[in-house]
Amino acid sequence: MRTLRPIPFFNMRLFSLTQDLVTGIPAIDEQHGELLDLANEVVNAAGADLHPELFDLAATFLAGYAAYHFAAEEKVMTDLDYPQRGQHFDSHRRLQREVASYVAEVRVNQTSEACKDEIALFLENWIVHHIRVVDREMAVFLRSQSIDLRTLKLPDLQTMKDYGGIPADFDDRIALGAAGMRQG
Repeated sequence: MRTLRPIPFFNMRLFSLTQDLVTGIPAIDEQHGELLDLANEVVNAAGADLHPELFDLAATFLAGYAAYHFAAEEKVMTDLDYPQRGQHFDSHRRLQREVASYVAEVRVNQTSEACKDEIALFLENWIVHHIRVVDREMAVFLRSQSIDLRTLKLPDLQTMKDYGGIPADFDDRIALGAAGMRQG
């Protein structure tokens, strides 16, 4: 396996888990915080004139983590019979198609400033709008259920693989992404 240099984290924080993005569901808010951190890394990587392979890795890892997060949320919504899950799932599918399109564009136009700016704007619109509106609507439903939200856990990778919510090789991609992006 090849060794990848870590992506440096610069001090620009475009995204943060502000109060208007908190769902009040600790497990979901924790993953949203991770998504926002990854989005910051992609935006910072875009502006850092990094080697295209590292920028591609950052974008691919964000897309992979989002896919896991969406699948985990969907399992919880299905298990709790969330009445708006069909629309929520549709939103997830649309976002995944858009992310895949941006990752493909990055692979073709790695050094395009317009491409990098589009990705930053897309991440802002995607993550912030989806969390602020769609996920917070789901959180209202979850809070109405007779469950202890402090102990609610989103399914882990193996559970999601067994359930069929994510591909069987997904954990390998997460490991590669984490090794490439999170080393100090």
